[in-house]
Amino acid sequence: MSVLGTEALICYSLNGAEHARRVGVGAGALSSPDVLEMLLGLPVAMPVPVRSLTERERVALRAVPHGSVCVQDGQVTRHAAAPLTVDLALVGARTWRKGLEVAGRFAPFCARAMVLPGRPTDLEEMRIQADFYGVGVIVVSDQATQVLVEPTPFHRVRHTAAGWQFVEMVYRNR
Repeated sequence: MSVLGTEALICYSLNGAEHARRVGVGAGALSSPDVLEMLLGLPVAMPVPVRSLTERERVALRAVPHGSVCVQDGQVTRHAAAPLTVDLALVGARTWRKGLEVAGRFAPFCARAMVLPGRPTDLEEMRIQADFYGVGVIVVSDQATQVLVEPTPFHRVRHTAAGWQFVEMVYRNR
């Protein structure tokens, strides 16, 4: 899919319950960073008084797409959750240096790896750099497919609107 300014193969795990909920209420992907930021501040399935929201959050609440929240009796209840988890982004590249650059775009969101058409001549330099940046390296040739560097597992440090927006972009384009 086309994401973050490049073509990538995105490996993800669908959140079946959230996907079914969205299908059931006719809700699609969320895209507004302000809405996502506001939603992150609300607990899931627990009513919160609208008057307790900041002015900015109340403005974002007015822009929330159908099916994401329920506003009733002065209370807002969040229903939306992340519709999937991105496990790995694979990017194709002609050179490992370009692959590091392109795969680096995904660093805040998921594990990443590059796919090269052949074995680099400067193999040790490539291994050192790829390992340092946590980018996996896979070489695909007519003879075989070989993993030269394993991708570093991704560990989310915190939930952010940008991270959720990336997930929603993948969900919309899947």
